[in-house]
Amino acid sequence: MYRKTFALVFLLAVSVTAVQAGVVPGRWEKVLAEKQGTEMIITLASGDQIRGAYQELGDQELLVTVEGASRALPKSGITKITTAERRTGPLWNGPVIGAAVGGGLAGIVAAGLHDTGGGAAAGIALSALIGAGIGLGIDVAYQTRITLYKAPGVE
Repeated sequence: MYRKTFALVFLLAVSVTAVQAGVVPGRWEKVLAEKQGTEMIITLASGDQIRGAYQELGDQELLVTVEGASRALPKSGITKITTAERRTGPLWNGPVIGAAVGGGLAGIVAAGLHDTGGGAAAGIALSALIGAGIGLGIDVAYQTRITLYKAPGVE
């Protein structure tokens, strides 16, 4: 039972890590989903930051309003674009991580107690459900600036 539980916890951890690793921090096209007038913080290759209102996105440039004037910024000169307002991020990852942690810990405890009955499975499922709820609560409460675009190679 211990080996099966360890394998399950290991697979859950690897799955969560793979899902997180596969998340793209931001794509140029992601800016298109924003409404015109959305306040953005644009970080330039020089390190300067510009706060402007989104107007339009082209294949190779971003058009924003800065202090009442339109300004075209070339994609090659932009390293990062984030929302100026803080938002809630994706709500799917908190429950996934919470369920993996809750269920995984319960599985380890059950394996340590050598409990192979139906009670162990129910306990693992309940712990995973509680963990998912906690993860969702944290996701809802945590607000941050959302990265819309990050140039390749930028950390």
